[in-house]
Amino acid sequence: MVFLLSAILAASLIWNQHQYRLRHERTEASLQVADYAQALGNTIEHALSVTYAMAALVRHGHGTVQDFDKVAGELLPSYPAASVLILAPDGIIRNVVPLAGNEKAIGLNLLEDPVMKKEATLARDTGKLVLAGPLNLVQGGMGVIGRLPVFLEGEDGKPAFWGFTNVVMRFPDAMTGARLPQLVERGFDYELWRIHPDTGKRQVIAASASAALIDPVNCVLDLPYGNWTLSAAPRQGWSGSLWLSSNGALGFLFSLMLAFLAKLLIESRMHEEELEALVTQRTTDILASKNQLAAMLEAIPDPMWELGLDGYCHGCHSWRVESLATFMLEMIGHKVCETFPPAAADTIMAALTEAQANGSSHGREIELRLAHEKLWFELSVASKASQPGEEDRFIVLARDITERKRAETELRIAATAFESQEGMLITDANNVILQVNRTFTEMTGYTAAEAIGHTPRLIRSDRHDAAFYAAMWETLRANGVWQGEIWNQRKNGEVFPSLLTITAVKGHTGAITHYVGSQLDITERKAAEEKIEHLAYFDALTELPNRRLQADRLQQAVAASARSRKHGALLFLDLDNFKTLNDTLGHEIGDLLLQQVAQRLHGCVRKGDTVARLGGDEFVVILQDLSEKSEEAAAQTEAIGEKIRDTLSQAYTIAGQTQLSTPSIGVTLFAGEDESIDELMKRADLALYQAKAAGRNTLRFFDPDMQTRVLARARLDADLREAVVQEQFVLHYQPQVDATAGIVGAEALLRWRHPRRGMVLPAEFIPRAEDTGLILVLGHWALKTAIAQLVAWGARPDTAHLILAVNVSVHQFATPGFVDDVLALLDQFGADPRKLKLELTESLLMENADDVIAKMTALKARGVSFSLDDFGTGYSSLAYLKRLPLAQLKIDQSFVRDVATNPGDAVIANAIIALANSMGMSVIAEGVETEEHRNFLGSHGCQVYQGYLFSAPLPIEEFQQFLAGFEQSVPSTP
Repeated sequence: MVFLLSAILAASLIWNQHQYRLRHERTEASLQVADYAQALGNTIEHALSVTYAMAALVRHGHGTVQDFDKVAGELLPSYPAASVLILAPDGIIRNVVPLAGNEKAIGLNLLEDPVMKKEATLARDTGKLVLAGPLNLVQGGMGVIGRLPVFLEGEDGKPAFWGFTNVVMRFPDAMTGARLPQLVERGFDYELWRIHPDTGKRQVIAASASAALIDPVNCVLDLPYGNWTLSAAPRQGWSGSLWLSSNGALGFLFSLMLAFLAKLLIESRMHEEELEALVTQRTTDILASKNQLAAMLEAIPDPMWELGLDGYCHGCHSWRVESLATFMLEMIGHKVCETFPPAAADTIMAALTEAQANGSSHGREIELRLAHEKLWFELSVASKASQPGEEDRFIVLARDITERKRAETELRIAATAFESQEGMLITDANNVILQVNRTFTEMTGYTAAEAIGHTPRLIRSDRHDAAFYAAMWETLRANGVWQGEIWNQRKNGEVFPSLLTITAVKGHTGAITHYVGSQLDITERKAAEEKIEHLAYFDALTELPNRRLQADRLQQAVAASARSRKHGALLFLDLDNFKTLNDTLGHEIGDLLLQQVAQRLHGCVRKGDTVARLGGDEFVVILQDLSEKSEEAAAQTEAIGEKIRDTLSQAYTIAGQTQLSTPSIGVTLFAGEDESIDELMKRADLALYQAKAAGRNTLRFFDPDMQTRVLARARLDADLREAVVQEQFVLHYQPQVDATAGIVGAEALLRWRHPRRGMVLPAEFIPRAEDTGLILVLGHWALKTAIAQLVAWGARPDTAHLILAVNVSVHQFATPGFVDDVLALLDQFGADPRKLKLELTESLLMENADDVIAKMTALKARGVSFSLDDFGTGYSSLAYLKRLPLAQLKIDQSFVRDVATNPGDAVIANAIIALANSMGMSVIAEGVETEEHRNFLGSHGCQVYQGYLFSAPLPIEEFQQFLAGFEQSVPSTP
């Protein structure tokens, strides 16, 4: 019976202790998993918050984000978990940053894609942020997508769906901030999983091991559109099995021992009753003493050591099961100087010395830095009673004061924070001020002594009524916090704006004990906001309304015109040759001129009219309340426009110098019926273009025919850009023939093989290519193609002698790297520079003669020759002409066409030939179409010809055939 009872009792105690250890271990594990789950949730929520920042940019830009790539590139470093930022207007992905590696996402329709449709539709319909995934991304890899619908105010004033702002978090990069691998370092395996909303099955997002976890602890993350669960369990299983087995064995042995003792006692009771009673009594006393000592030790939460005077550790006690217990066990059999840090060991030895002298020592502090924490202890040392001749021993009790130290640190931090840059005050529950900081006194002018004991009404201004303060206190009582802008009053009576935050402090019972108020003086910020608002609507240089305010004023003028049935007018003007003035005299002079122009414009219009600056030298004038009759309104507008033109054309005095500037003005009338603001601006712009085309310094009204021509020009520009991309250009070759009827070379002429219009000649598209800058691309392509053809001819004996002439535009020749480009192409193809002839126009000499001569000289040094095209039609200076390293003059076809019948053309052609011969240059005539042309030119000394008498410009294949049969087909030499 003794065995059974003791076994049951031991089993019960051991089992209860095992369950307690297991619960404690699972509780510790749950707390750690919750920490990591919270870190993961914070990481994801922080990354998701960037969608709100992008949504704010979209709303601020009214549906567009200027420089999104740059803005998104600056946002990404602030959101480490975010790998890609996406804008999807109307649900279609248009902008992706970074683009590299994510190109496949461009154009994806989130509302129609089978994978994305469900979450995208849910986000759009609910108007809330939705987290989709984990899923396989279109651009590759696994990740999740945060998708926030953006709504803009529509024309009817209601929210209209604009699209989505998206953030992509790739796995496993997005979980770096959660530090999940640290769980593995701490001996745990983990799984991050969710229940898939479509299949209802468990989906593992991330795991540290392939095997299933055994009896894990779980923590649920509440995320938009679903929950994730983080599960973890010890890799070696929950501890306690070995402890349970060993203690069970001890309990079993203890039960056997008690049973055996009972048996001995029963057997000896008959013979040794007195001894049995004595043993029983002694046993009872010993157990009681032991239990009492054990209870006392267990009641002491702090570690305890038994040390010798030399610091040797004879024993220890601690109920703590973490790393401190391990540290204490390692102390046994060692001296404190061997196990403690030097400073702590010195403190302990000093306490031992003090205890030896005084019997005890109290109040000394030591610091221990363990594996995962830093602990502070306060020492109490007492001398242990010993027998004569025995070594002195001491009991050292170390009371854990870590929390006290942390509290002291937090108090110091709180005290420092209280003396921050914000004015702070603390009141009791009755709103009586208990404490203020230095910033508060500086901000309000009241000293601490003047403020303490009063209520915050001390600084209240009269800018807010009673209803404002009632609403503030109602919010504060309901939410425990109130924040907003408020006008307060300083001691000197000055009223100032501040950003005020009031927080209610509650005690353990939930009742409010104090209020903490912090306020920030936002006077400068308010002034900055007003300045920003002014800059948003007015031009900083001239103080005139800017483009945004001008559009609003024009909209109002159109609406007023519709109501009053009176006409209005829009004048679009800019300054003639302003760029030249700006470039030659400097931007400062240009700015001063613009300011004077703005002042003069104000003096030319009526009080209700608007003068605005769009930018650069472009100004807009909006006239209102003109006549109801269009003819009279036009006359009124013309009178004001001419007044503006005359006023702006008068001389300006700038920086002590007199400057002249004239305006070109485009005008369009409006009557307020179905008038689009954009359409009015286009009309005025077209009229301005017509004014400039008419010679500048003039005024023109909108002409519908002009709009048609401009639209045609715009279509031509678009076709030109497409032609460059599609490589629709080809070179045709027109032979150049000498007096002996031999082909000495050819001129490469650019042609446009239009897919709808057929072959387009240069006269139709070269001027537009020069205006749009495409001439640089076309010129480089033509030069490259021509040099490649030269190499092909050079490889054949029958064509190796041919010289190829290539036209070079003014813009192309003016580029700084033109010489290097030509030489690089010659080196690239290995062409003979002596076979390349560049044809330049006389207008090139008017730009920068010295630069032209330097470039020509550099190319001539490599063997490239030059021909002056269309000679006689420009304004060439003979002084420049003799300096140019020209090899040839080309007589323009306008002089050749009637050279045999028009004496004037004959004289000019003869003069050009004589000039070239006198300067050591050859002469070539273009436009030679008849035998009379060739005979006349030949008789006066021109020996090289080009024209339809010999051949039209031909594609390279037909030109090759022409070369083969030319000797038989060319007319004989006179």
